[in-house]
Amino acid sequence: MSNPWSDFTKRLVLIGTLIGLALILYRFSAIIPPLVITAMVAYLLNPPVELICTHTRLSRNWAVVIVYLLLLIILSLGPVIFVPTLIQQVQEIDVNFQNIADAIQQFFAKPVVFMGYSIDLRTAYQEISGALQNVLSTAATHTVSILVDLASIFLWLIFIIVISFYLLKDADRLARTFEDLVPPSYQMEFRQLRSEVSGIWNAFLRGQLILCAVVGTVVAAVLAVLGVRNALVLGLLAGVLEIIPNLGPTLAAVPAVLIAYFQGSAHLPLTNGWFALLVIAAYVVIQQVENNYLVPRIIGRSLNLHPLVVIIGAIAGGTLAGVLGILLAAPTLATLRVLAHYVYCKMLDMEPFPQKSAKKMREAVVVEGRASDSTQT
Repeated sequence: MSNPWSDFTKRLVLIGTLIGLALILYRFSAIIPPLVITAMVAYLLNPPVELICTHTRLSRNWAVVIVYLLLLIILSLGPVIFVPTLIQQVQEIDVNFQNIADAIQQFFAKPVVFMGYSIDLRTAYQEISGALQNVLSTAATHTVSILVDLASIFLWLIFIIVISFYLLKDADRLARTFEDLVPPSYQMEFRQLRSEVSGIWNAFLRGQLILCAVVGTVVAAVLAVLGVRNALVLGLLAGVLEIIPNLGPTLAAVPAVLIAYFQGSAHLPLTNGWFALLVIAAYVVIQQVENNYLVPRIIGRSLNLHPLVVIIGAIAGGTLAGVLGILLAAPTLATLRVLAHYVYCKMLDMEPFPQKSAKKMREAVVVEGRASDSTQT
């Protein structure tokens, strides 16, 4: 039998391992976002794989192959069906940007009088106009880099598909491997902790996809009924921006209001100004229905985070990890809350899962009662 390590050696190895992992993450930080997306894809595709394995005699490998074939078919047919319509609607956008620019310039050219004070906005307009011109000129001179970025995205997409395939195929084996690394006395708590974290991500990821589809469809239908031009494009934009917590619906409403104001309604006898107000009211109603009816039923209360916390987390996530950090800020904060609660309870020698422990005790009492009854009979 080998000699056991001393406590000092164990602490030294643990600290060295953590430092090494931190250095590896820092050195290869560019690969972290694709790996996160890969894990998300595998997590989202796991239920249909489980469904196929449950209702058929196929092995998990064949079930994964079938799911990925269906996914590739959908990804191939989607652009063929929807892209021509989207291109047509984008081309039909008839907005005279020169008139808009002239109107904005005339607005800023006049001083604004508020409670007897005159505010000159010409300096602010010149600064904003100069910043926009710099952005446009920078974008125009970086065409080659944009093409390189598109090629890089294509390569990362292949990487995500391949790695997620193997993650999904070996999901059960990987779960057992991680569970075996936990000491036996802590495996029950590990399963409970994993169950809570899994519930958060399950509710967010799958619920968010359903919510995006529902909101995008409702927005497109409502705008089409009101007579807003390019309703399909605006509905698609609303569905995509729905993944940005709290701020997404507001960002999606801006282009719709602008199109309503400058193009008017296709069939309602309203002036452009009143029609823009009607579109704003429609977006407000849709967002209220979403927050009070759709979100509790589709995503549930598993996140249980205050909107202010979500907004601050989204800003911090965007600073640390860009768009991916914004999208995953809410479930990440909810996960950190669960982990912090577990650590807090363990530090104070409290039960981290009191409800589940009480349930286990009740089940044990029922089992003991049944055993005593059978013994008496």
